[in-house]
Amino acid sequence: LFRSNVPSGATLFTWVYLDSAKPPSEVMLQWNGGNGSDHRAYWGANSLTYGADGGVTRHYAGALPTPGQWVKLAVPASAVGLEGKTVNGMGFSLYGGHASWDNVGETTQ
Repeated sequence: LFRSNVPSGATLFTWVYLDSAKPPSEVMLQWNGGNGSDHRAYWGANSLTYGADGGVTRHYAGALPTPGQWVKLAVPASAVGLEGKTVNGMGFSLYGGHASWDNVGETTQ
């Protein structure tokens, strides 16, 4: 369970390995900001339809990284509406393909 009080200026991240033999077309990270509010960022295709695209419930964060290597996916907390909020959990979604997940967290500069 990922739980954090997200400070201003924070960046949320996770490490992911996209399977080079069967990469997904989309990767989505989801955070529960409490009170039933969901905050999402996605990379790649816009195939998963959770939330409203273009807002904090489904923010486009860029192209998919190159498969076959560990990469850090990161998104500013402000882009998904989580600055100053408490995160009470995190979810991971793929559209097709396979991936492995590793450490999650936040950084501040």
